[in-house]
Amino acid sequence: MFPTATQPNTNGPVMISMRYFSPSQQFELPRAVIIGVFVICILPFVLQLLSVDFGNSNDFSANSGQVFSVDQMFHRLAGGFTHALLEWSAFCAAIFVVLLSFCHYAITKDVTTPVIGVALFCAGAMDAFHTLAATRLLDAVADNKDLIPFTWALSRVFNALIMIIGVGIFLQGKKINPKKGMAFIVVTSLIFSSIGYVLIYLAATSQDLPQTQFPDAIIRRPYDIIPLLLFIVAGLFVYPLFLKRYPSIFAAALLLSAVPEIAVEMHMAFGSQRLFDSDFNVAHLLKIVAYVVPLTGLVLDYVRTYQTQVIQHRELQQAHAKLNLKAYQMESLNKDLTQSNAELEKFAYIASHDLQEPLRKIQAFGDRLHSALDSKVNSKALDYVDRMQKSSTRMRNLIDDLLKFSHVGRYKYNLKEVDLQQLLNTVIDDLQLPIQEKKAQITFESLPVLQAEKHQLYQVFLNLINNALKFSQVELPAQISISSAAVTLDEKKYWQITIADNGIGFEQQYADKIFEIFQRLHGRSQYEGTGIGLAVCKKIIDRHNGKISVESELGKGSRFILSLPQ
Repeated sequence: MFPTATQPNTNGPVMISMRYFSPSQQFELPRAVIIGVFVICILPFVLQLLSVDFGNSNDFSANSGQVFSVDQMFHRLAGGFTHALLEWSAFCAAIFVVLLSFCHYAITKDVTTPVIGVALFCAGAMDAFHTLAATRLLDAVADNKDLIPFTWALSRVFNALIMIIGVGIFLQGKKINPKKGMAFIVVTSLIFSSIGYVLIYLAATSQDLPQTQFPDAIIRRPYDIIPLLLFIVAGLFVYPLFLKRYPSIFAAALLLSAVPEIAVEMHMAFGSQRLFDSDFNVAHLLKIVAYVVPLTGLVLDYVRTYQTQVIQHRELQQAHAKLNLKAYQMESLNKDLTQSNAELEKFAYIASHDLQEPLRKIQAFGDRLHSALDSKVNSKALDYVDRMQKSSTRMRNLIDDLLKFSHVGRYKYNLKEVDLQQLLNTVIDDLQLPIQEKKAQITFESLPVLQAEKHQLYQVFLNLINNALKFSQVELPAQISISSAAVTLDEKKYWQITIADNGIGFEQQYADKIFEIFQRLHGRSQYEGTGIGLAVCKKIIDRHNGKISVESELGKGSRFILSLPQ
């Protein structure tokens, strides 16, 4: 019926598994708790077989008028005192269960624990009523010889039912919303408490209670058969199913508590012949164990939760320390990279600037040499000079573009409102000559006003439209359309500007390559250029915290997409 221990370990907790579960659904519970519960449940039965009596006398058959001393009265009331002590011990355990269950809920937000804790507490409250009525601290109508056994049976049936209901609430497959957890706990607690109050009221105000003890019968307390069967059903089916669905040490302890609960009812149903006899007292003692076992499970669950949080906190601290170290390393690398980039940009600027002077002299002396040569006599020399001049021109264009590229990162951007529509009108005016040559048609919709560096953004659109004109198809007039849309990327709002053309296009696999400096997809004999223009565009857009990409298909044109923060 109950878990069997596997993987023995004398130094700590062991894994106990049930026949209802696969090895992957095991839970931990200390071996000492399991063995201790079984020993406590079996030991009284063994001792009774050895003639050990745990009962108290309640003989008041003295002659009429006999006077008892105080010591005699206390001696004859020992059974009632023992009964009250045992019952209140069980009730105190129930109080600790419900308090600790709410502490556990405050940490884990697990609704199951407090609901079951409240069910146990309500069962304990019924036991408290049973005790108060028996000791006449609570007014009750019926005589004790009927009141005590009847309220005992009533509280045991209530205990079994309320626990099955409390556990069964969570076996319907519907999870409780954590946000509504406390409201659910309060409503459930009120329902449980109301049921308990009604039962207490009816028992306290009823004068004629049914006979519950039959000393000479095999089943001496027939009413205790009902909770006995209920606890067997709970131990065999309800608690294991709950443990399978909500595995925890508390759930395992709840299952373990079915053992003393069944032992309690066995002693009462088949053993107890009168109030305060040996089986009566043993049953009340085992009932304390039945309350303490879930309390032990809660304590162990609480300890494990605390240990887990300590481990997680330690791991979090270690991860934080590693992140700090990485952040420091990244900061150092970023500083070195920034310095290196600044030095490279400075070098590129100085190198490009200083190279222009000797290049001018090469071109100037080349022009003089070209004029001094006789085209009829020195045709080969003239060809060499022409080639030299063309190379120097390409070199000059390369240096100019390199200067533009180095200029992009040298200065801090001063972002201002830029009307893209006006900016495009300026770009189109400056490109009137190539536009007329290509018979191009440029259309654009209403474009936004955004925060940007006007001169740099002008350079981007100049390069992109100039490229669209340059790489247009010979047999078709160039068509360039510019549109805008507001989009959200990575939870940030952008203006997305699209420049689409009907040019020669290219294969999409080169979409990233064309933004790299000095990268070309065509030879210089086909299309002029240095391979820097798109690299400049990307650098400018990056400096604006934006993105640039391209979609293209060979022979069907290209679509350059600019995403700039709103």
